Amino acid sequence: MEAKNDAPVLSKDLAAFALAFLNGWNDVLNFRVYKSFTLRHTGSTMNLGVNLVERDPLLVKFFFGVLVHYCGGCALFKLLDTQFKGRSLTACAPVVLALQSMNDRWRANSPDSKLHMWLLAASNGLFNTACAEKLGCLTHVITGHYQKVSTDLVLHSVQGLSTEQLRATRKSCLVLLSFFLGAFTAQAGGYLNKTLVAKCSKHRYGILGVLYAAVLLLSELPASRLFGKALTPPSQSTEKKSS
Repeated sequence: MEAKNDAPVLSKDLAAFALAFLNGWNDVLNFRVYKSFTLRHTGSTMNLGVNLVERDPLLVKFFFGVLVHYCGGCALFKLLDTQFKGRSLTACAPVVLALQSMNDRWRANSPDSKLHMWLLAASNGLFNTACAEKLGCLTHVITGHYQKVSTDLVLHSVQGLSTEQLRATRKSCLVLLSFFLGAFTAQAGGYLNKTLVAKCSKHRYGILGVLYAAVLLLSELPASRLFGKALTPPSQSTEKKSS
């Protein structure tokens, strides 16, 4: 019973902030490589419709493939969730890492192709769904967080917000900040040592995959297994005091 109730290394909030940071980084890399985004697919849907009208079979195939692979990633997470109850994030982590690393290999072998973006779409579908369903927060679509913060500021000034509402507002603010810092870090990293950047760029998505996988794993790994039972996570300490 103790192991079952043991708090994970990363709380839901910390894991969401970490994923928001990685998503900001991810968006910058995707725009550099593909001039497109794989975290959300409003643009892919629009491009599919436009190119159907323009009768461009190559682009229709590409954007249809992007959407199919993204939906496949979402569906795969749900399958993992039904098969590995309580450990779906752990099961998802190596799949995300494999897809990200396969993209690097495929991109190196076929630099003129963009079809390897399909693998990223599948990977993104996996961890986007994981974040939404298990962490209760969208970290790839931040427009809603801007809307929430803006409207909550009005409510706070007019009628005030409850403690829980203020907590939710602060969470949205931190998601926005984390995403911004991720994008800033990715862009600034390009100006570091050129030799190091050149080496890392060959494995850019694999490196990102390692970080995504680590966040997913630590979101379910009990803190006591990593730090020992002597260390009680803050959330557990708070629960004991309240009881």
